[in-house]
Amino acid sequence: MVYGGVRGTPPAAPPLLIPTSRVESALQEYERLSGRPLSPEESRIVTKAVVDQEVLYAYAKRLGLDKDPVVEQRLAQIATFVAENPHEAKSVEERADEAVSLGIGEGDLVVRRIMIDGARRLIRAGILVREPPDPLLEQYLRDHPEQFQRPARTRISQVLIDAHKPRAEQDARDLLQRLRRDAVPASNYGDAGLVKPELPDLPERELERLFGHRFATELAQLPVGEWSGPVASRYGMHLVFVRERVMEHTPPLAEVRKEVRTEVRAKLADEWLAVRLEQLKGEFSIQIADGDKTEESKL
Repeated sequence: MVYGGVRGTPPAAPPLLIPTSRVESALQEYERLSGRPLSPEESRIVTKAVVDQEVLYAYAKRLGLDKDPVVEQRLAQIATFVAENPHEAKSVEERADEAVSLGIGEGDLVVRRIMIDGARRLIRAGILVREPPDPLLEQYLRDHPEQFQRPARTRISQVLIDAHKPRAEQDARDLLQRLRRDAVPASNYGDAGLVKPELPDLPERELERLFGHRFATELAQLPVGEWSGPVASRYGMHLVFVRERVMEHTPPLAEVRKEVRTEVRAKLADEWLAVRLEQLKGEFSIQIADGDKTEESKL
């Protein structure tokens, strides 16, 4: 099976032979994970992924990534393990060269993963270091607002009344009238509790964690700027003053520039990786072969 790349680009390297067994192994693994036979389209996608990895591996060797210290250390370990005289004094580089010359590192999954990841990172790095222009960031924010959505937040003061005390409900109503009448800090009233009287602005999820679902649900219905209640929670009853309520919203670019820039860079890097892979395929004559049998087809 021959995989062509960019048209008009003549092969600049010897044929890249991919063992049929490697493709079949990947197909079998995906079938095992899915629990059913793969469709023709799924098989094509899996086969393409295998080819992409083989192209990246060949490209990594062309770049000399097999000389990376981590790769050489791994190759040296393999060579030492299979050597007739493993105790012979040889450097890491010499042992690594032995592994390469014998071809025993080709099938090592660790070596392949390190080199493929290295090639992928080098390709993407050229984009990741660039600064995307503001119009591109603005467009991405408009197209993907859900990625940067800010949840609704509420800032409250609260006074706890122990629900187990005699006349707890009457005490709560009396205290509510006093709080509405007197401009004094909430900490001056109520019973001691685990939650502070004055809280910063918190999202609903955090308020629910602190007080429970029922409290958070009722809190959402309370007016801003006045004392309300009592509202029940796992601790007892609360009188609540909603200081501020900010609705769910998508912030402007100035507030989320760093996050948007990270996403845009990653997207552009992924797109460039796909383009570069197609270019690299045009530099190899890619064949999926098993011994003397070779299938030829375009991806």
